[in-house]
Amino acid sequence: MESTESFTVEHPKSARPALVALAAIVLSWLAEIAAQMGYFGPGGEISHWGVQTAVAQSAVIVAGLVIALGLVRRMDLLARSVTLLFLLMAVLNLALWTLFREAPQLYQTEAGVNLIRNLSHLLQVALLVWLLRAPLRQWLRAGLVMAVVFLGTKDIVLRWFSVDELYVFPDAEWAEDYTPVDVEALYDVQDRLMGEQVAALAPQTVGETEVFALALGGTADQSVFLTEVESVSAILDAQYGSGMRTLRLANSHDHPTRYPMANRANLARALKEIGTRQGEEDLAILFLTSHGREDLFSLDFPEAGTTDLTAPEFRQMLDDSGIGAAMIVVLACYSGSFIDDLAAPDRLVIAAARADRTSFGCRDGAEWTEFGESFFHRALRAEPDPRKAFPIAVEDVTRKELADELTPSLPQISQGAEIGLVLDRVLAR
Repeated sequence: MESTESFTVEHPKSARPALVALAAIVLSWLAEIAAQMGYFGPGGEISHWGVQTAVAQSAVIVAGLVIALGLVRRMDLLARSVTLLFLLMAVLNLALWTLFREAPQLYQTEAGVNLIRNLSHLLQVALLVWLLRAPLRQWLRAGLVMAVVFLGTKDIVLRWFSVDELYVFPDAEWAEDYTPVDVEALYDVQDRLMGEQVAALAPQTVGETEVFALALGGTADQSVFLTEVESVSAILDAQYGSGMRTLRLANSHDHPTRYPMANRANLARALKEIGTRQGEEDLAILFLTSHGREDLFSLDFPEAGTTDLTAPEFRQMLDDSGIGAAMIVVLACYSGSFIDDLAAPDRLVIAAARADRTSFGCRDGAEWTEFGESFFHRALRAEPDPRKAFPIAVEDVTRKELADELTPSLPQISQGAEIGLVLDRVLAR
């Protein structure tokens, strides 16, 4: 009679550190996603390309640890090193994205970015060297090897596998059928596009209060700015009769020649065309929507080589244009930083965010940015007086930000002493 033997498979204890290390790697990815969700707000999705890149990053870092620990003959520390390093990276991801949201001025200079990056690397190297814990001379030699190999590995990661976004908004990534813009043709039609708009401007009627308008969308690869240019133009026409006196500029990859480009040359010309037609009794409404930084408004069409607009440059354009009484609305992150340059007795200046805060809703496929929807679509449609519409919009956008647990954008308004009389005349028509 044959005897039967039963075999049982046991999970060796040696597998546990590896599983813990793997869990730490996954946790670092989740922390990155959570941090980006906290910064960008709800409505996005996980980027498949971002996940693939994160896997490649992690693999290179682990390979660097294997090489470094092999050189110092401490492979016994591999699982522990991976675990603690990626846990530290998870904490750093949350901390750095929070710092990006709460203190964006630190990221606005190359020196600030380098300081933050170097401090992050220093903490990671310090952790790895601390793990070695050996007699002083051996510890220093091994620590130097670990530091050099690890920093070299990080350099490879940043150069070849760098990705900022594991969390993106729908339609925000390049489509597989992406078609480059014909830049030569784009520039070839600029004079014609501007000429057609200028020729269509209705003349100013002496003695009558009229509204001239300019609507500008600055970023080409997110359709929300083009959509907002068209929607705001329609609302201004409905409320103030500006339709035949409106110029539109927009950077758009999908529709590059629908309107003249939003570059500095076209903006300066558009302002001068309005300035030469605007009478003393008239109002100019200037609407600009895009991304922004402190004292910087994005005119971003990379293929066309556009450059961004600074607050002092915009002020100078306004001074040179001859534009009189104006309502200026700037929808961008940190747009409040433009107010000190643009404020004047005959101007009402509205900004979507305080000088040190971000605004929200800038994504491809959206109909409105958050403040654009609150101010134009909801408040100004019901209340044509922008002075009364502004607090309504602030209340609405604050409610949305609280519901989404976002850092308040704190929209701003500056009303000059003389602009009220002009607005009253416009509203009394």
